[in-house]
Amino acid sequence: MNFSIQHYKGIPIRLIDRNYKNRKAMRFTLNNTNQNVWIPKKHLKSCGTVKPNEDIDYVFDKASRQLELAGLRKAWIPIDIKELI
Repeated sequence: MNFSIQHYKGIPIRLIDRNYKNRKAMRFTLNNTNQNVWIPKKHLKSCGTVKPNEDIDYVFDKASRQLELAGLRKAWIPIDIKELI
């Protein structure tokens, strides 16, 4: 399993060590805090590494409060604002 820090569009994420055998997603901490998000396995390699060129923006759009608490709110612009730019 890949428990090292990965970056998705500037957001540092780290896989949480737990049993994911019968799960459809894996849980990642945000910015080494207690805040976390679940990323569906279809976007991940079996080791928990985010596949190259995967678009998982929707995961972080739904986690705006977790991003804010992890000190990353300014690093992420939600989709609805991107459409206005």
